[in-house]
This record gives sequence, structure tokens and C-alpha cells, in this order.
Amino acid sequence: MGIPANALKEDELFHYAALEPGAADELARRIAVGEIDPNAGLEDLRDDIRLLESQADDAEDEANLLRTYMSDACEFIRRAMSPEEKQFSVNELLQKALDRLE
Repeated sequence: MGIPANALKEDELFHYAALEPGAADELARRIAVGEIDPNAGLEDLRDDIRLLESQADDAEDEANLLRTYMSDACEFIRRAMSPEEKQFSVNELLQKALDRLE
């Protein structure tokens, strides 16, 4: 027994059309008579894509900033361990490193 395709809602038709020939026929019929606009959600999807791309860019920028802070902290720690360091004390350099990591 097949799915009663004429009773399916639009989102159900899109889902079942690939699985059930009756649903595919009903989807095609509704598109042909203009009951369903297959491009109706397209702009929403484009907005979602733009938002995700923006969030990905923001996350990449934040990751780059964190890498910079970690690199700075490592440099302060290296300087603290160096016997040639004359500008700052070990405690000052470790505090600078800690500040970068917080």
C-alpha cells in the first residue's frame, strides 16, 4: 500500500518524492499547477549561507588572534628562561605571558 500522496504536506512531499513514485507524481502535479513554488525557500537558504559564512570568518579571525596571543606568550616565556634577558625580570615576563593567555 502506497502513501496517500494527495494528503501529504509540502515538506513531506519533498521528502517522500525520492522514495515513493506517487509522492513524486503529486509533487510534480502541484508544481505544474502552481500550488508549490520550488524556489520559495531559496532566499532563506541564501541568507543562512551568508550567516554561516560570516560566522566562519569571525571564528577564523578569533582563532588567528588566539594563535597570536599564544605565540606572544611563548616568546615571553622563552625570554624569561633566557640568561641574556636584561629588560624585564622573570616575574614580569611570566606576568606578560599570563596576561596574553587570559
